[in-house]
Amino acid sequence: MSQKHILVVEDEEMTARLIVYRLKALGHRVEHMNDGMDGLKYILDKQPEVVVLDVMLPGMSGFEILEILQDSDEFDISALKVIMLSTKQKAEDISRGFNLGAMEYLPKPFKMDEFLLRLNRIIKQ
Repeated sequence: MSQKHILVVEDEEMTARLIVYRLKALGHRVEHMNDGMDGLKYILDKQPEVVVLDVMLPGMSGFEILEILQDSDEFDISALKVIMLSTKQKAEDISRGFNLGAMEYLPKPFKMDEFLLRLNRIIKQ
């Protein structure tokens, strides 16, 4: 797996720390935001290659972030690889995530091995 610039937008501290730790151990350049507004600003300013995006965040939801990015004339959302994480597991939530551009939608709690497999799969696309 080649090194990627990855943003983790997750407000659950232990989940975020675990993801960041594992991704850095794999050699990726990783940043973490725990608020939706900060996450959106970082995506627009720094344009990471991959975003690990929680659905329920303070300030702005993961869904709202993707809606704003889709509507932006200055940002090409098709170049962004997104994995959504959520305790929201209804079919309409999962469908909404994919329709907004997510490449993966992983229910919480998740196994780190499965997360890394899915991440590796989207990085290779």
